[in-house]
Amino acid sequence: MNRYEIWMVKVKFEDTDGVKERPVMIWNDQCYIIAYKMTGTDRGDNQEEYRVKYWKEAGLSKPTSIRIRKVLRLEKSDFTRKIGELDKRERLLFDFRIIP
Repeated sequence: MNRYEIWMVKVKFEDTDGVKERPVMIWNDQCYIIAYKMTGTDRGDNQEEYRVKYWKEAGLSKPTSIRIRKVLRLEKSDFTRKIGELDKRERLLFDFRIIP
């Protein structure tokens, strides 16, 4: 797994024991795989989320945001399939948004 790849994973709900398959973007894969949660809900332009501009090119099925403050620590067993990766035109914009 490489930085900027987008995968479908089994993510546990924050408030229950339920699990939902949803996309995440890989940030690194050291001891655990660190990924950002993604959502199709548009909450407007804010510091908490990055709206993917080239979502179709990334393999996503609908407009999606990367939830910058929702970092997940995952294991390989959580992953179901790779769906794409963040478009090269967009990587620098994303990095600029999250790295102070």
